[in-house]
Amino acid sequence: MKIRKLVKEELDYSFSMSEFAFQYELSGEDREKRKKWAKPENTWVIEEDNNIISKATILPLETYILGKKVPMGGVSGVVTWPEHRRSGNVKKLLAHCLETMKDNGQIVSFLYPFSIPFYRKMGWELFADQQTITLTRDQLPPRKDTTGYIKRVDQNHHYIDEVYQAWAKQFNGTLARDENWWNQSIFTRKKGNIGVYYNSTHEARGYIIYSIKSNLMKVHELIYLDPEARDGLWTFISNHDSMLEKLEIIVPPNSGLPFILHDPKVKREIKSYFMARIVDVEKFLTLFSFVDEKDKSTIILHITDDFCKWNDGTYFIHPVNTTETEAKIEFYPSKSVGSCQHPPKKGIRLSVQTLTALLLNSQSMDTLLQEDFVLGDHNTAKRLSNSFQKQQPFIHDFF
Repeated sequence: MKIRKLVKEELDYSFSMSEFAFQYELSGEDREKRKKWAKPENTWVIEEDNNIISKATILPLETYILGKKVPMGGVSGVVTWPEHRRSGNVKKLLAHCLETMKDNGQIVSFLYPFSIPFYRKMGWELFADQQTITLTRDQLPPRKDTTGYIKRVDQNHHYIDEVYQAWAKQFNGTLARDENWWNQSIFTRKKGNIGVYYNSTHEARGYIIYSIKSNLMKVHELIYLDPEARDGLWTFISNHDSMLEKLEIIVPPNSGLPFILHDPKVKREIKSYFMARIVDVEKFLTLFSFVDEKDKSTIILHITDDFCKWNDGTYFIHPVNTTETEAKIEFYPSKSVGSCQHPPKKGIRLSVQTLTALLLNSQSMDTLLQEDFVLGDHNTAKRLSNSFQKQQPFIHDFF
């Protein structure tokens, strides 16, 4: 058995594995399209007796965290043939993928799980939920006059990319989309119409991607940068009232909807969506300022990571008194030569999953303390929680 990269001649076989595992069928046209943009070098396989028995793809992506672009490894297409399942192959393959991500500087990894408990065993944690709100035609908001206008456009990212990127920086976990991702993922999965809101100076300030079928309007993305664009886009939606009976819209769980609606008594469905994993804890911590104006003493974290041993150890965070200066991070790996063999009893203890949930702001420190996910000195825990900037976690994409 060996782990190696997929080669171009094996793309069809790789597609067939995914079709079998995820129960779909590619048309001949779709298969040829995928061949054009697929990069076999991003897929790792386990080969046994000259046969591929498992595979996993690492997509080289970027995500926004606190408004910064961060290299991210998107795990996709994890497949093992049924006769080879429950043999530890996926665990071996993902361990190799994580080592590869670390070597490539991808300090965090995202995936959409078929099983949350399964991926938790390897250090991923749920970080982003998705909310679907359903309105009836009678609940569409009243139309409002604005100084701008809506223009329907072709599926071309140049019309909407700048608006999307500005909006995405407000969240933890949104993708920093590039031209290829717009064309190969967004416009492929979110088929339909695009309307762009321009203000009175002809500047794009918002957009909508939507489709209508059988009197159901599905809003795949409703992005706006100010209240005027919001009102203009909702007025545009309401102008479709003769064509729809219901409207479904996907928004962040803590979105202003349905509060801003004229009739907020709507159907709301929140589901668990994406998981995240810190690949390199030491580098991930440098994304945060860790500001404490009153207490300059060191914040001590004892992080356990059974799957990626390079993260396992004690971290000393030296907070700063201004957001203009980066905090100093010291790391002492567990059980390594020259490290801190007996880590101090001070500080707090938490797993890499819990640290992921905390820093991406999917769970509060109060909840983590209450449920014993964080153990140790509560004052240190509170100081840590109060020392870094927080943004709502959300991802509008799929892979």
